Amino acid sequence: MKSIHTLSLALAALLLAMPGQAAEPVKFGDALHKKFHHDRCIQCHQFNSRKNNGRTYHSHRSRYLCDNCHTFRLTGLPRGEWMAPHERMDYTGMDARDTCLLIKRNMGSGDARAKMTEHLLHDVRIRWALDNGMTPAGRMPAVPGGHAEWSRDVRAWIADGMLCE
Repeated sequence: MKSIHTLSLALAALLLAMPGQAAEPVKFGDALHKKFHHDRCIQCHQFNSRKNNGRTYHSHRSRYLCDNCHTFRLTGLPRGEWMAPHERMDYTGMDARDTCLLIKRNMGSGDARAKMTEHLLHDVRIRWALDNGMTPAGRMPAVPGGHAEWSRDVRAWIADGMLCE
């Protein structure tokens, strides 16, 4: 009797491991939501937010003057590249679905996958946030997994259709 049970378990494991068995599609909430809401990301994304009292409203005057302090020496970014996101990109406190819908909506028209790939994987400010995080006030805590994990998660989410469920 024990051998039949063992054989059944082995057969079940083999069927689960067979190629061609589709895994669940990657959704935004699977890994990206938590990373989007990390302090390094939120600090910049709520910079211009009246609702969340972003830095524009308590210590900075303009999102266009950022590289006066966030110099190349600190960030590694050329002058003119450092600018906080627009107020409409503040997703502070949103759940995974709403954060996902907001970022997709703000990508604009055109090829959404290409735009999302370009922004999330190649924008120098995002790369700075993942790899450097140095500000005039000191280095911000790292996003868990850094660029390697971020890139893997973003690519999987985009490949599976940028699902917001």
